[in-house]
Amino acid sequence: MNDHMICRCEDVTATEVRAAIDAGACNAQEVKMRTRAGMGPCQGRVCRPAVEAMVGVTDEGVLRSNSAMTVHLPVRPVSLQDLVIEREQ
Repeated sequence: MNDHMICRCEDVTATEVRAAIDAGACNAQEVKMRTRAGMGPCQGRVCRPAVEAMVGVTDEGVLRSNSAMTVHLPVRPVSLQDLVIEREQ
């Protein structure tokens, strides 16, 4: 599983997520800050469930902190053309 791509937008692999967890990341938000998983154009819509699942279970069991990734608006990408059209109306 270590070679699987977790975040396609930021090219973050399962190995990188596991390394962040091993280095002390206690929740998905901390993994996001260490690896950039969830910071790409999709804002974690694709990778967030995988990151949260990987963080939720360790060799010792469930981690004590289950903080989810924060999502920053816009939740989905908006083209500049769409913004220009809305502003002109």
